[in-house]
Amino acid sequence: MPASTRGPRPAVPAGSAAEAIVQALAEAGTRLMFGVPGGGPNLDVVGAAGAAGLRFILARGETAAVIMAATYADLTGTPGTTVVTRGPGLASAVNGIAHAALDRLPVVVIADTVAAADTSRISHQRIDQAALGRSVAKAAITVGRQHAGESATRIVRMARAAPAGPVIANMDDSAPVAVDGGGPDDSTAPASSTDTTSAAFLAGALRAARRPVLLLGADAIPRTAALRAALAGRGIPALHTYRARGIIPDSCAEAAGLVTGGTMEWPLLSAADLIIGLGVDEAEMIPASWNYTARTILITEPAASPGPAPDPAYRGYFTGATALRMPLARAAEALAAGPGHDWPPDAGRAAKADAAARLAAAAVASPGLLAPQQVVATVRAGTPPETIATVDAGAHMLVAMPLWEVPEPRRLLVSSGLATMGYALPAAIAAALCVPQAPVVAFTGDGGLGMTLAEIETAVRLSLRVIVIVFNDAALSLIKLKQKPSGQGGGEAVSYRHVCFAAAATAMGAAGAAVTTEPGLATALAAALRRPGPTVIDASVDPAGYLAVMDLSRGQAGRRSGPAPAGRLRSAAP
Repeated sequence: MPASTRGPRPAVPAGSAAEAIVQALAEAGTRLMFGVPGGGPNLDVVGAAGAAGLRFILARGETAAVIMAATYADLTGTPGTTVVTRGPGLASAVNGIAHAALDRLPVVVIADTVAAADTSRISHQRIDQAALGRSVAKAAITVGRQHAGESATRIVRMARAAPAGPVIANMDDSAPVAVDGGGPDDSTAPASSTDTTSAAFLAGALRAARRPVLLLGADAIPRTAALRAALAGRGIPALHTYRARGIIPDSCAEAAGLVTGGTMEWPLLSAADLIIGLGVDEAEMIPASWNYTARTILITEPAASPGPAPDPAYRGYFTGATALRMPLARAAEALAAGPGHDWPPDAGRAAKADAAARLAAAAVASPGLLAPQQVVATVRAGTPPETIATVDAGAHMLVAMPLWEVPEPRRLLVSSGLATMGYALPAAIAAALCVPQAPVVAFTGDGGLGMTLAEIETAVRLSLRVIVIVFNDAALSLIKLKQKPSGQGGGEAVSYRHVCFAAAATAMGAAGAAVTTEPGLATALAAALRRPGPTVIDASVDPAGYLAVMDLSRGQAGRRSGPAPAGRLRSAAP
């Protein structure tokens, strides 16, 4: 039909699948929707969202859109949602879906699909979306007109059920409701009630210990107030996983730095006689050996509904540990009531300061270049405490994560479970939308920004104060460090031509600055903080110090040799 004779698109039919999924999301508190729509059912969803008061945010790529939705879920506690088209749209979104799955974030991915009524005649853009979805999501469910409300409610409920994660809704008004696959939602998920035996076991372990150390994971964030009250002034060192940073403020004496399974935490953990993990997820740990001899107890929250206790989310990484299910608030009470210990009052602060000092000592900068440590320190010194920082995967992450100090949770965001490149900029865009009063800084490498560069235009279009700091050394530096001297591709496998990302940002309407010194970086940062829109600061960095940083955080130097402690994970207290 010629464009001049086309009429307006019909309103979304009442009772349609699009209307049902939007209503279920709105009732769960969702207020933003991200995506790259195609035609047909996609536009019905976007239209239904507008009618329900949900704002649609157009991204440049599907993976970026899912990362935005996952960050929205992380910061708001409500389900994130993304709209993608069938075939290439869903396929392109897989990396973002996998990120949401491994960081346990509730995201509903709404995908167009080839209608059931048309499957006999259409092969264009037709893939097995149910099978693809099941490989990365909790479930892939077809939403048809029949029982659309029930299906939509189940999808949202399933995304939020512990452990939270992504669910794919394949939209097809022509199909009867059909579940293509998935796990239990929160109406059937098994759980356990408060276990007094577990509480007694923990109390006994604390009485027997003289040097306890805590590992705080992201699942402990909802219990931040209880943990702070229990630990304040106790002097028990507390290590945080990446996503848990800020449960204990970095300014407190108990905050001892990071735990990743690497080497920085080795001096503290090797001196401990009891290690207690609270809400720790194995997905956050690097695949190194857990070879500490201290007794290890891992505590996770029971689920909300009655039923038999499921196996905890531990597959054996913490060799020889005991797994307990009990409310983390009750574990905090046990910590508060526990006996004294032999740690110096500032043992946690001293451990963190030692790690920071070793990182600082590894800083190397040739004339005309910045050390990555200088970049992080200068930006932290020039931004207010409430600043939100997002960190991409790459060598710079090993510097940014331990050196960026935070006063509370969810002020330092990273793709921890998947560790995907291309995370920082989309996450920063979502953070700026969720917390507009706080400055947002995205730390990224030239490789990661190259994957998401077009999203600079998204930040410009939305007038978001996002400050992108590019660690520019024209290489995949982390991968370069892992190359053997010969036989693994050499420079051609890991090196790029130099790109001026400041100029690229200017071409897309953002402000741009190229810096090579600390004063230049500080000046560009101050200007970016005064500017209402986005700024890209292209920092030329010297990668020479990354080798020492890699050894400090990921190497085996200083780690205990010999076999891991005997025994596997036990599922309950003896």
